[in-house]
Amino acid sequence: MSPRFRLSSILRARKAQEDAAKGGVARARAEAGAADRQVEAKEAELQGRMIVPDPSDAAAFVAAMAARRAVAGELSIKIQKAEEAARRVGASVDTWSAASQRRRMVDKLAERHQAAVRQADAAADQRAVDDLPLNRRRTDGENGR
Repeated sequence: MSPRFRLSSILRARKAQEDAAKGGVARARAEAGAADRQVEAKEAELQGRMIVPDPSDAAAFVAAMAARRAVAGELSIKIQKAEEAARRVGASVDTWSAASQRRRMVDKLAERHQAAVRQADAAADQRAVDDLPLNRRRTDGENGR
């Protein structure tokens, strides 16, 4: 029976942390995609307001410019939100990377443990095989040969 890997519970915890961080990356990327789509929509709306009204109608011109300025302000806010979402994606990727690295460290320890167990089992098997001719001679000697 091979000895149990003592850090198996830590390995499971590290895998769970890595999975949670991976989910965080997926959520952050989805939020960043949504923020990018909002920016694109505001840019399209701003482009739609590029129509210049008849300059003879001062009130219409002022209203169009005010509306355009409002959309431009909203676009600026959407761009800031998109940039913040992109930073969150970067931070979540860094978190995932760190979690993955911590999991890999424990994973390597588990692999070393498994290799040591296999090596110990192989050595025990070899000792058993090496002892077979010796035991056979002893039993043959006892049988009168």
